[in-house]
Amino acid sequence: MRVLIVGAGSVSGGAAISAAHKLNAEIIATTSRTEDLKDCSHTIHGIDLENAAAVDLILADTVLRAAPVDYIIYIPARGMVGIDIEEAEPGMIEPSLAYSVRPYLKLHSVLKPKRTIALSGFITMPELMKIYGAMSFTKIAMEELAVKNPEALQIIRIGMFHSNSVRGIMILAQRRFMRDPDYQPEWRAEWKSSGKRFPDFFYAKNYMAEEATYRSHSNGKPFRPTEPQDIEAGFQLALKGEKSPIINVLGPWIWTENAMPALPEAIRSRLHYIPNDLKPG
Repeated sequence: MRVLIVGAGSVSGGAAISAAHKLNAEIIATTSRTEDLKDCSHTIHGIDLENAAAVDLILADTVLRAAPVDYIIYIPARGMVGIDIEEAEPGMIEPSLAYSVRPYLKLHSVLKPKRTIALSGFITMPELMKIYGAMSFTKIAMEELAVKNPEALQIIRIGMFHSNSVRGIMILAQRRFMRDPDYQPEWRAEWKSSGKRFPDFFYAKNYMAEEATYRSHSNGKPFRPTEPQDIEAGFQLALKGEKSPIINVLGPWIWTENAMPALPEAIRSRLHYIPNDLKPG
């Protein structure tokens, strides 16, 4: 098995490397840094998705192109967060797609792997809709692409876990609370009455929502927050050939889906924000 992991230096990227390594895969990984990544057969350095030429730089790598790629795992994601989904504007969507989606669609079109795997979250929970902003539409676009093209694309939805990206969302939300007294007054009141530091409140509130919303998928296992080994288990399931277009990973709870969930009105009424030219090629 030959696997390309784009954005492998993150927590999720490390879980992907570990999953592929344990399956004895040849791993080609990209990073924006200069050092080689552990357990990878080959590291492509200096890949920054802010650079419009990043995909072409990946595709120009001679080691990558020396043999077919079986799976692409695409980690990078970026978009306007720290705002309510109802504050999202159409102009916020394309920059997010240009970083988070279009690169892996191009890679898939050129390299023609068995599957390209990308990451989403449980963004239809009301709690996340209050802070996930325009990024919600990027994730919905990714999920719909996988459901419509299950032979080519797959999504792993992951519960909230400690990472730089989640910390960034938390910090943006906290700053908004500090400067805007009219932002999410229910959340503000709940936070103040909790007596907790905002980071502790932020994670605890999300974990409570995850457990309450998805406990029907527990299979008798107690809830706990998602950890890197859970993400690794999701990647292993994908790399072993799971056919379902969506794999859900929420702590120890793992289940698959073949269709989109019922979308809240705040998302459904704004689906026209997502352009109709996205396709795996």
